[in-house]
Amino acid sequence: MVPFLKQVAQVYLDNEREAMMDYCFVFPNKRSGTFFRYYLQLLSKGKPLGMPEIATIGDLTARLTSLVEAPRLEQLFVLYDRYRLIGGESIDFDRFLFWGEMILGDFNDVDLYLVDPDKLFVNLKRYREVSANYLTDEQREILQRYWGEQFANPSPDHFWEHLHYDTPTELEQKFLKLWEVLARLYHDFTGTLRRNGMGTQGMIAREAVTRLRTCATAELTHRRYIFVGFNVLTLSELSLFENLDVRGVADFYWDNASPAMHVKGNAASRFIDRNISRFHSRYDLAALYPMADDRFPEIHLMGIPSSTGQAKIAGTQLREWIKEGITSTSAESLDTAVVLPDDSMLIPMIHSVPESMAQLNVTMGLPMRTTSFASLIGLLVSMHLRATEMRSEWCYFYDDVRNVITHPLLTAIYPAECKALTRMFMTRRIYMLQASEAIEAAPGLSFIFAPVSNPDSLEEVYGYFHTLLVTLRDALAGDEVRRVETFFINAYLDALDELRDAASKWSIELSDSTFIQLLQKAISGASVSFTGEPLRGLQIMGVLETRALDFNNLIILSMNERIFPRKHYTRSFIPDSLRQSYGMATTDFQESIYAYYFYRLISRAERVTIYYDSRNGPTYTSEMSRYITQLLYLHPECHITHTLGSYEINPSETPVISIPRTPEIKERLLTYCTPGGKPLSASSINDYINCPLQFYLKNLCGLNTDDEAPDYMDSATYGSIVHTVAQRVYLDLRGNAPSVKITAEMLDNIINSPTLLDRLITATVNELFNRRPKDDLTSLTGEAKVMGNIIKYFLTRMFEIEKKHAPFDFIDAEHLITGTMRLAPDLTINIKQYLDRVDRVFTTNHYGDLTKGTIRIIDYKTGVDNIEFKSLDDLFEPTARNRRKAILQLMFYSRAYAEKFRYDGPVQPFIYRMRTIYSDGLNPLKYCGKPFEDYHEIIDGYMERLEALVREMLLSDRPFTQAEKEESCTFCLFKTLCRRR
Repeated sequence: MVPFLKQVAQVYLDNEREAMMDYCFVFPNKRSGTFFRYYLQLLSKGKPLGMPEIATIGDLTARLTSLVEAPRLEQLFVLYDRYRLIGGESIDFDRFLFWGEMILGDFNDVDLYLVDPDKLFVNLKRYREVSANYLTDEQREILQRYWGEQFANPSPDHFWEHLHYDTPTELEQKFLKLWEVLARLYHDFTGTLRRNGMGTQGMIAREAVTRLRTCATAELTHRRYIFVGFNVLTLSELSLFENLDVRGVADFYWDNASPAMHVKGNAASRFIDRNISRFHSRYDLAALYPMADDRFPEIHLMGIPSSTGQAKIAGTQLREWIKEGITSTSAESLDTAVVLPDDSMLIPMIHSVPESMAQLNVTMGLPMRTTSFASLIGLLVSMHLRATEMRSEWCYFYDDVRNVITHPLLTAIYPAECKALTRMFMTRRIYMLQASEAIEAAPGLSFIFAPVSNPDSLEEVYGYFHTLLVTLRDALAGDEVRRVETFFINAYLDALDELRDAASKWSIELSDSTFIQLLQKAISGASVSFTGEPLRGLQIMGVLETRALDFNNLIILSMNERIFPRKHYTRSFIPDSLRQSYGMATTDFQESIYAYYFYRLISRAERVTIYYDSRNGPTYTSEMSRYITQLLYLHPECHITHTLGSYEINPSETPVISIPRTPEIKERLLTYCTPGGKPLSASSINDYINCPLQFYLKNLCGLNTDDEAPDYMDSATYGSIVHTVAQRVYLDLRGNAPSVKITAEMLDNIINSPTLLDRLITATVNELFNRRPKDDLTSLTGEAKVMGNIIKYFLTRMFEIEKKHAPFDFIDAEHLITGTMRLAPDLTINIKQYLDRVDRVFTTNHYGDLTKGTIRIIDYKTGVDNIEFKSLDDLFEPTARNRRKAILQLMFYSRAYAEKFRYDGPVQPFIYRMRTIYSDGLNPLKYCGKPFEDYHEIIDGYMERLEALVREMLLSDRPFTQAEKEESCTFCLFKTLCRRR
């Protein structure tokens, strides 16, 4: 098939060769203009040709104005500068940033679509005065011709029905207040830019349209303007096209070759059909280059369960095409392209291209955010934003520093310094690292830990990052292997200078976090361009670069929903209903735009290979792009070969581990039943239910499961400290008495005695975590201090909640029970248990007097233990979903306590769920939907099940096998031994 651009070039060479130098061909992007020039040179066959001017639509509008497009950051600073003068309130830039980005987008759209800002941003206090005449006569005429229908004007009430005018909420008040200054802000903002010779893309387009209206035809720089390959047009583009068309100096060529675009209702033809009917071509390309109405390329569709795997298979496909002679390895060949809707696939694709390809042209650029250097900067930024100042010195979290010093790029540049800091962390229990300690251990990294004494000082923050980047660049200067990283560093330095200069120019004060955020934002959308010949060899392109281009052979990767079309989020103050009434772009434009891109791209290809990710997971979906589904089910004339790729993985069989009960093992098990022998605990019973092998390794082999010491945010450490402090509070109140009656007044005294809690928390943290002697009151610092404040807050809240249930008798905490438990006449086991807390609640008799009631056995839990159960299977069955381990333990504790004290009264198992105590309060267990108030309700059945389980554990011949459910292995530290993943 003849490429679309080649058709346009041919028809003009055939008919107007001598006049070409007086013409200007206008394209949607530079790439299509480059290919058009190539086709002109190719078709001229060496004969002299006066080349026409080739421009983008942006170039054309820029030439009609005196404005230069302002950098995005400068636009944002100008907008903020104007807003703080007219906004009527003091707002720092940090708070303005989010709204500013949204306002800039709206202002740009207002200009692109030639909207009157004074009519759009009407004062909503007078919103009922908004008439139905939103549009000027000119706008209405253009839109009616373009859309071919009358524009409805919904009631103003419909636009703002989400607002409560009589009693607006605080957020609505802020929205209304901002909306009502937008018109003035627009004029101040655009006026300030214009006075400085700058503008936004929309301002330049609006001014170009205005100037063209007053410009005589003789003043135009070209005799004719030929617009090629456009699709969706803004109102400013429509107006520009109309103006030149009416003058008779315009020509238009639209590409709708795909059969799908001739199907009624297809989103791809939504705009192109209107363009064709409104703006005609001087030469009929369809007549000169006819195409069959049902002509689709040969399409091979393949699902691959990997993103990188798609690139590898694409490389294999290229090799097959080369072998079959379908595509050429010659640098002169322009017949094959690989299209990457997901730019993160660029590097894997480059590495997959066959070496025999003589030339490779990458048009999309390498995204900065995907580079190794960008990830290092991200880690450094995170480290500094989380740092805290203590005693006039900056301190950094251990995890943040570890992430930085283990980054491959930094370890390659400063190996000795990174190792020195790593050794420090291994030999000392450090969770907050002081800057001075880091510099002393690794002087070569002093530029990383240099302090920024005033984070709100633009110059100080700039100075830190400038020194950081320059130092890293200089360190890489002699490294040829990593020379490419210096390009990325220079891009960061350019963005850094631009940010500092723009902020200084407009006197914008930026905090360190905002400065970093803006720097990251500027870099996130940047890319590093590859050098090469754009018209030679295999083309690797993004979707936007394919506009108006055609290739015989296409490979398209990542054809999944949310990637192609990309999930589109629109942040705007202007509701879609208003946007539609003004002819502005709405959210559904994206569907039409991407549909057109796809169907146009494949329309002239001979063969197309499409890959999509067939995996399912939280961050990806195996759903094919909607455009593939349309081809499969709406276009039966399109012949698609659909296959699913798979990897032949033959893993070695994981051996099933089963430990038989040898006489020696049986003898050790009997010690649990021998008087004075080894005690059994409720937790070891739970271990056996979860995984008999785990019980064997821990209790019979004595293997230790202790992991590295957790940091302060570890839930187990947190729970131990909370539990111990609460225990000490109540034990101090009880003294040497067997119990103490806890009243609301006593809890009030504790709550209102912060010094008491501070002292207990400090001593407990020092003892349990910092490994200091008991009652050591050394002041907590860093994370320990933060943790102490959190524990204090939690305990205060817990005491306030317990106050609602006062009075109650506190009996004991960390109560030790040792001895035996009789399970059957022939089965008695040794036990040893620590009960977190034992108390007794009061009840009210029929005289209204308080009487001592139920004993409560309380267990503190930091997890998300379920407190409801319906049957004993929920406690004992290893395959039960979310087995109630805590309830099984509490029943064991309750029975042990009752036997120890020969107590036959009510005993209530109770769980303090520390994660949800704020929101849920203190709630009893629930059995079959009702409060579980006495363990006697199920104790008979419980003991029968317990007896059967213990007999199996200690007296049977059943081997110790792995857990039935692999979910039980998730947090097991023995899983590496049994090769469970």
